Amino acid sequence: MELSETLNYEGCNFFRQRIVLSILSGRPIKISQIRPLDDEPGLRDFEMKFLKIIDQVTNGSRMEINRTGTEIRYWPGMMQGGTFEYDCGTDRCLSYFLEPLIVLAPFAKLPMKARLTGVTNAPEEPSVDALRATWLPVFSKFILDNEALDIMLTSRGLMPDGGGLVTFTSPIIKQLRPVQTEKVGKVCKVRGLAYVTKVSPTLASRMIDSAKKALQGFLSDVYITVDQRKGINGGNSPGYGLFLTAETTEGVVFHGEALSKPKGDKGDPLVPEDIGQMAANRLLDEINRGGCLDSSAQSLGVVFMSLGQKDVSKYLFGPLSNYCVYTLRHLRDFFDVTFKIDQWSKQQKEDEQEMRLGSKDKALMTCVGVGYSNMNKVLL
Repeated sequence: MELSETLNYEGCNFFRQRIVLSILSGRPIKISQIRPLDDEPGLRDFEMKFLKIIDQVTNGSRMEINRTGTEIRYWPGMMQGGTFEYDCGTDRCLSYFLEPLIVLAPFAKLPMKARLTGVTNAPEEPSVDALRATWLPVFSKFILDNEALDIMLTSRGLMPDGGGLVTFTSPIIKQLRPVQTEKVGKVCKVRGLAYVTKVSPTLASRMIDSAKKALQGFLSDVYITVDQRKGINGGNSPGYGLFLTAETTEGVVFHGEALSKPKGDKGDPLVPEDIGQMAANRLLDEINRGGCLDSSAQSLGVVFMSLGQKDVSKYLFGPLSNYCVYTLRHLRDFFDVTFKIDQWSKQQKEDEQEMRLGSKDKALMTCVGVGYSNMNKVLL
């Protein structure tokens, strides 16, 4: 199959992933049947905003969208990068727009500096804090120089009115290096951030007490700070939440988070004690899943493993998420890359099998990179 062939997909799922892999591979795509039976068929506003951001960071890309918005044809251009600002609205969390930028940024012509405004924390979505804590350490393993790599949260904005401001900076590279990581290590410390915006700061201490009570008996090194935001730095909506990370002796970071319901949302509100308990339980679930990276960063790990040098990369994952499974399928379509997946429990030594090491469904992922090289990088 020639690389110039158009790949055809149906449905709105994995929309960002297909566009990103189209840019990286240079293969045009056609996506049809996008919500054809909905009351409001076609692409949503946040998907159109995503396409506008992609148009800003690429040069020469072209797209055609039919009148109802249920079909899009995309011809990828070259990754340009550079500095830009964009208002992402309040429909989705800023992580929705940051995730594809993190994957694309190292292969741009110019180092990327993106200033995005919108919602920094949203229910049932990874927050900007989560991307900073779990995605950037994985990103750093594949590059040599990570000094310019950062996600800075200037203003925190919650739903429904947003008002958050995030700055993402990334270096450019020639090639990704292969990574071989199999040691998880033991959890040695838990750190957290209890944030409150436009509400009483006493709510933060209630969340902290509840989280520490849930973690009691597991670990003594638990330290949670308070992030109280006022005025413009607190965004446009009131709310509160708790973000927790657990770091192992090998530098692996897991996360768990929970936040209050958005203003005006139906149903009973979540009290601070519930949020502290939920965040701690989600962190413990993530630790139990295990692996050498957080489950939210699995897709980033397999993409960078595939695009690495023509050498073997080996990475220990926790139980594979559905999103990661579909990422593997898309990588096979776009780059003809397949992974060798071994059940980690069968690779363990006899003395390790009796230890409490969390989930037994961990997967040892192995692949040979395609030798992807950044042709956009300006050579001095």
